Amino acid sequence: MDKIFYTLGVASIGGFIGIKFKIPAGAFIGAMIAVAIYNICTELGTLPSNFKLAAQIVVGGMIGLNFTMDTVHALKDLIVPACILIVGLTFFSIGLGFIISKLTGLDLVTALFSCSPGGLTDMALISEAYGAQTPKVVLLHLMRLITVIMVLPIVIKMFTRFVR
Repeated sequence: MDKIFYTLGVASIGGFIGIKFKIPAGAFIGAMIAVAIYNICTELGTLPSNFKLAAQIVVGGMIGLNFTMDTVHALKDLIVPACILIVGLTFFSIGLGFIISKLTGLDLVTALFSCSPGGLTDMALISEAYGAQTPKVVLLHLMRLITVIMVLPIVIKMFTRFVR
């Protein structure tokens, strides 16, 4: 039982540090890095498997809270863009996953989850349930997230200047 409390304590400290330094998805990434370091150094990190189920329930609940009646009313204006987005991202993500798997030798399930357009936390939880190499999925999503946060605002700013 002590190992669980130590692991949760390390995760809490890491999460707090991630938030304090304003890291994207700071609580998640900070906790993940802190526990990874703790476990690498001590091999004492542990959490019961039912904690993963609880985490999925909490994340699902948090995502569900984003929906309001205004969201439902806005759906009619979003049907066409949503269909284009879903089809485009799905085909692009699957294609990219296959390419990465073939070129790098990364197993297909891990490559596909690594290329999916979902959030880091969500993909980490779901990929584990499907037998992917979750640490690799998380690292690739983390690299994507950092790149998007650092590069995309600059690209959008440049693109909107030329379009106007």
